[in-house]
Amino acid sequence: MIEALYIAETGMNSQQELIEVISNNIANVSTPGFKSVDVNFVDLVYQTQPAAQSQTQPQSHGIGVATTEQMVNFERGDLKQTGNPFDIAINGNGFLAVETANGELAYTRAGRLRVDDDGYLVSSQGQRLSANIQLPPDVTNVTFTSSGSVLVRVDSSPQLVEIGQLELVNFNNPQGLKRLGNNLYGATEQAGQPNFSSPGENGVGQIVQGFTELSNVSMNEEMVNLMLAQRGYQLNARIIQVSDQVLETINNLRR
Repeated sequence: MIEALYIAETGMNSQQELIEVISNNIANVSTPGFKSVDVNFVDLVYQTQPAAQSQTQPQSHGIGVATTEQMVNFERGDLKQTGNPFDIAINGNGFLAVETANGELAYTRAGRLRVDDDGYLVSSQGQRLSANIQLPPDVTNVTFTSSGSVLVRVDSSPQLVEIGQLELVNFNNPQGLKRLGNNLYGATEQAGQPNFSSPGENGVGQIVQGFTELSNVSMNEEMVNLMLAQRGYQLNARIIQVSDQVLETINNLRR
């Protein structure tokens, strides 16, 4: 019965972590470019106990469950047309590279761009794109081609002028990326070296202007997982109650 208490505790802790992850997924259902997270479970090491008189071999007993890691689901979300010329979506597996406040590169799928006070293209959080594309002050039209070229029309000129080239980044193992918050990911050794490519090459995908990528969170799936996690937590809590009642009964037998 003592072991049952500890086993049930591992179950409650694991289900609590799952509920927290599901809650974060649901909270970000409207966050552009957000990627849902899954939790992986693993049974803990089995303990071998000596065989009883009626048994010929020692018996192995499990000691509970644990969560191993949280896996990001990088499946592409649906594309929503916004009509905003500074909204770009990635129709593929690539990432946009941006510069963080400490000068390092971070990577994002959220392509809601804007122009900062110095005329540079930045993310919605204000990080400059690694391509360092600066728009002239008298721009009247901005076009992002599917291959990443940034074209502008200056004043009333009928001609479009190319002022820069967007690059997309992919990784050998995107599951190894570090989540930084604000829809940003950081490179790690597990993810591998960032591979910069022009849109349309090496599987990074193409740029789609006037669209934004929605969150890939499935509310139906998350609600089902939430109910299963809640029932799992309740059952483990019930095991603790039953184990406590059995221990109380055993203690009362001595009176």
